[in-house]
Amino acid sequence: MSTPGGALARKVLLIEPDGLVRGTVASVCREMQIARVRQAISIASAEQWLKTGVPQALLMSLVEGDAALDFMTRLRAGAFRCDADIPVVAMARVVDTALVARLKALDVRRLLLQPFRLHDVIHTLEQLWPALAALPA
Repeated sequence: MSTPGGALARKVLLIEPDGLVRGTVASVCREMQIARVRQAISIASAEQWLKTGVPQALLMSLVEGDAALDFMTRLRAGAFRCDADIPVVAMARVVDTALVARLKALDVRRLLLQPFRLHDVIHTLEQLWPALAALPA
């Protein structure tokens, strides 16, 4: 098990309606000791958890469209207990230039196009904390 300051001390909030994707990402992150993943099936359930929970990163599906973008806007405005500038990774099936511009304006660190490989998600999450990953265990 990792130390309190180690990888499993990092909390990632995963907002994804697909149970298989959620479960697989959470399981692999736990097994590889990348982070603890809190799973939410929707923006509404994520908001409920954020009343008490404080993640260090957000991995979210854009399937809810405008609701997802509104959620990110409120996140960046400091509407939740977590840092307003936490790393955000967005996942989408289809994007256009307007969406990419909006995601850049919301300081989204990475956009993963679905379907993606699990390796892409893991690599992306590992890159969110490069300084910590370089420290000896």
